[in-house]
Amino acid sequence: MLIEPKWSLATLMLSIAWGNTSVAAGKPVPGTDYLRITMEAPGYGGRDASDDRWLVYLEGYLDTGATARLERVLDGQRVHRAVVYFDSPGGHVVEAMALGRMLRERRFATGVGTRPPGGVLPRAGHCYSACPIAYAGGVRRSLEPGSVLGVHRAENSVPLPDETAFQSVVSEQAVDYLAEMGISEELVLIMSKVPHDAIRELTTDEAVRLGLVNDAEAVDEFLPQRR
Repeated sequence: MLIEPKWSLATLMLSIAWGNTSVAAGKPVPGTDYLRITMEAPGYGGRDASDDRWLVYLEGYLDTGATARLERVLDGQRVHRAVVYFDSPGGHVVEAMALGRMLRERRFATGVGTRPPGGVLPRAGHCYSACPIAYAGGVRRSLEPGSVLGVHRAENSVPLPDETAFQSVVSEQAVDYLAEMGISEELVLIMSKVPHDAIRELTTDEAVRLGLVNDAEAVDEFLPQRR
């Protein structure tokens, strides 16, 4: 991850160095990466249309403004219940925290998975760097089979005179956020040991122990059984 050169984490931005009715949202800005939003309305995959839970797919870079963009789409479609799936290399951490808090406020579930071409139901995806921060906002958090969560240490976008103080600010804010979401601060320790240009994938057992995944079976309730 990279951080913009400011010391208030309220403004610090961490970024990674690296058939049914569908609603697509989010217009690309030339030359930039952005979070792509796709939603499947109730009735997906053979579910009864009276079940009002939506599938929301968030794919790509967590750009500044992604949370507000998603909120506009959710409000426009009057989405009150949803499972939100992430497939992302990461992005701005402040934005990831805002997104996570918005998902928690709406009591949505989260998962890691991607929408296959021409399909509706999720398949294995990845959620790296800042992505697990946003994923943590789900009330119920699960993984699609084969999906992975990965973390690493933050880095500022320009050299700083006091890297230790910088890392202390980042860690403090991350610990506070994760505690708010009910997740062990040990995750921050794991992140701090991984170089910013590498990714440490968490095993499912680790993610469960840390509280990052809190309902391995949640997906079965929200989706029909695959045949």
